[in-house]
Amino acid sequence: MQDNRCATSEEVALLRERVARVEGGHDHLRDGLDTLSRQFSDLRRDLTHSVAENAARTRHEIMARVDDMSRDAQNRDAEVSDRLARIEGGIRLANWAMLTCITLATGLLGWEQMGSAVWRFLLSVTRFSS
Repeated sequence: MQDNRCATSEEVALLRERVARVEGGHDHLRDGLDTLSRQFSDLRRDLTHSVAENAARTRHEIMARVDDMSRDAQNRDAEVSDRLARIEGGIRLANWAMLTCITLATGLLGWEQMGSAVWRFLLSVTRFSS
């Protein structure tokens, strides 16, 4: 059997001192965890804010580049359209000139044939009458 022994007041005081130190360490750890938790929350907030700012800046830069590319494409389209319009105008002018030349040549050939026929007729009439 075991003897039940009572602690002396010195042992109780020593035990209370140890418990107080453990509780103080526990409080210190809790304060440290609270501080770490706040720091982590601040870091998460700062990171979220930084990521949002970077995303907004990146979006702005991308949209500016897209606008520049669109502007360049519109300028190229306008240049191509102007060139095509000039080419089309040149083709129309060439077609008009060609049609005019063909019409004049056809008309002149027709008048020449009519003149030749009249001349032959007159020659045949003068021969016939003589």
